[in-house]
Amino acid sequence: MTRDSAGEGDRRTLVERVRFGFYLVEPVALHDALELGARAEERGFDLVASCENLFWWDPGQAPVWDCFTVLATLAERTDRLPLMTNVIDPVKRHPAVVAHILATLDNIWPGRFTLGIGPGEIANYGPLVDVSGPPPHRFYTRTREFIEVLRGVWASTQEESFSFEGRLFQVEDAHLSLKPVTEPHPPIYLAALGKRMKQLTGQVADGWTPVIYTPETYAADWREVAAAAEAAGRDSRAIDRALTVSTVVLSDENKARAFGDIVGRVMLTTRPQLLRQLGHAELVDERLDVARTASPMAGVQLAQQIPAGLGEQVTICGTAEQAIQRIEEFIAAGVRLFVLWPPYEDAEMLEETIEHYSSTILPYFAAGLGNE
Repeated sequence: MTRDSAGEGDRRTLVERVRFGFYLVEPVALHDALELGARAEERGFDLVASCENLFWWDPGQAPVWDCFTVLATLAERTDRLPLMTNVIDPVKRHPAVVAHILATLDNIWPGRFTLGIGPGEIANYGPLVDVSGPPPHRFYTRTREFIEVLRGVWASTQEESFSFEGRLFQVEDAHLSLKPVTEPHPPIYLAALGKRMKQLTGQVADGWTPVIYTPETYAADWREVAAAAEAAGRDSRAIDRALTVSTVVLSDENKARAFGDIVGRVMLTTRPQLLRQLGHAELVDERLDVARTASPMAGVQLAQQIPAGLGEQVTICGTAEQAIQRIEEFIAAGVRLFVLWPPYEDAEMLEETIEHYSSTILPYFAAGLGNE
């Protein structure tokens, strides 16, 4: 939405339409990511989202890349495709710098960029000892202040400069001369999982973009976000409801489900609270609690503790028909934007999964057949 078209009614219309995004994330190589992202538009996807990694890497993976550079390149290579950071952390860059980046992108490609913010993996900023701060890095405070500074410098003028005295960020008499075209600014989504972060999402964010959920736990946590929004005097219907979710869709049901279960179990190693909610508190120990601080291979090793079949609960896997059924369960739970994480580890499964979405799943939901 630009300055001429923004409004709460527009946001509610956006939220109620189910959309499908394509997620670019390791281990895909840089030029492969650019090719896949550019093809996403012609294949019918509604959005391309990019992760941001700096140091999160294991031998054998392709080198990680900068998300803003990749998304800007994709903006140039596509016509209208919306683009999203999913997510940047509020540690490595000052919010005023991010505000300037987004304002620049929004002036070149108006209305196409969404800023997703989340804690990310500690491995990505822990080595930056001069900026990362002491554990647990005050994510709630840092994120809240980050958003205040973003919006403050976007709203600043030469006559009314912006100053901010926070616990973690301090700004004095700042004026950002380049303003976003999108009114009032590019949308801000939060990858909130903890209680205070979910409340913050309801209070200030334009969208919620978490990762690793079952339909039941997503619905429960969305109710917390919505309650916080209503308590803050906001219309919760205007908050977009996204979910980043791993997916593998194949004609071979058993192969798809087996792969989806492995990936889901690895993901569950980063979500000890969800394991408790799923009735497996006995699996949660200090190794799982710190999995996010280690390398990707740590998650693979820890996943062996998690019972087979549990990983399927947090993925969309199986045949196209089974994927549609699973997506409808998530829609019933409240999801309106699926940020799909395809099986990059296997080129054949990757291509078949994309083809099933492009030829069958996306047209099914575009025709309004879902969740009838």
